[in-house]
Amino acid sequence: MEKLDIEGLKRIEMEILSYIDAICRKHGLRYSLCGGSLLGAVRHGGFIPWDDDIDIFLPRPDYEKLIELVFAEKGRYGVLTCFNNESYFLPFAKIVDTCTTMKESYPRTIQGYGVYVDVFPEDGVPSDLKRCKRFWNQMRIFKRLNSMVYQKRAKGETAGKRAFRMCMYYVFKLFPANLLAKKLNKMAMQYPFEKSETIAVSLFGYGQREEQPRALFDIIVDMPFENHTYRAVAGYDGYLRGIYGDYMKLPPKEQQVAKHQFEAYLLS
Repeated sequence: MEKLDIEGLKRIEMEILSYIDAICRKHGLRYSLCGGSLLGAVRHGGFIPWDDDIDIFLPRPDYEKLIELVFAEKGRYGVLTCFNNESYFLPFAKIVDTCTTMKESYPRTIQGYGVYVDVFPEDGVPSDLKRCKRFWNQMRIFKRLNSMVYQKRAKGETAGKRAFRMCMYYVFKLFPANLLAKKLNKMAMQYPFEKSETIAVSLFGYGQREEQPRALFDIIVDMPFENHTYRAVAGYDGYLRGIYGDYMKLPPKEQQVAKHQFEAYLLS
């Protein structure tokens, strides 16, 4: 195996994204850069200098279709979801290069793990204020519980919370790793994308700050990213402000660090 440096890692991530872009354009699927990748495209014209991954999101119907298409090809690129891999404990998909492997800091092993692009579904959110509050509270609880499937420790927790997390981590080892990730998807899908006025990536990420009008996906434009052109929602300003506030302002130096800890290898 050949260990990949950060530039090799980003090159393969870009190849995966180009593959996704081609499928989505061919089949008319609505996808967009999101999170730090969209922020990087707008502020830096590509990767945030200290970032090391790529994120995209799609409306749930397009998300499911993309997974179906990639899975059916059975070529160099594969797709990991909590519904097709019992060892996969995250509630969103990863499209991976099967000619690579990765060792991440998770204490649980994911079968078929390789260099990836994160793929998130956009689902509906209840319009009624009471239902909305209850929905986000439930999602927050189950997201926190699911994090205990694969994280023994989390920053900023009190001694009592650390003890509870450690206890739950060993309890969850008695069950399939994908159990709560599947539950989160079912909770998120209660409110169909096409029938909802407000949407969000509710099963992961920034919580209620993710909320946007469904019309966000009405207009998708080409967006330069490194030396390529990918897709982005035209209303990226409102989306980025909702998550990051003044997103054009750089964070303090001490926060300009990579968020992942892993080693990536090219299989021989």
